[in-house]
Amino acid sequence: MIYAGQVLKVSGVASAARTYTVQYGDNLSSIATKLGATYQSLAQCNGLSNPNLIYPGQVLNY
Repeated sequence: MIYAGQVLKVSGVASAARTYTVQYGDNLSSIATKLGATYQSLAQCNGLSNPNLIYPGQVLNY
């Protein structure tokens, strides 16, 4: 059983966090194309309820 607040140690290699910083003129679709993803997956991964509202300087995970 796993409890809230419990620290788990997992062996193996950790994957590096991948991020993209939104630039002026970007939209989620163009970013997704650059990253080889879909705008839907980027929106879901970043908790974006409106994929049309992103801002320069915003950091997106992918």
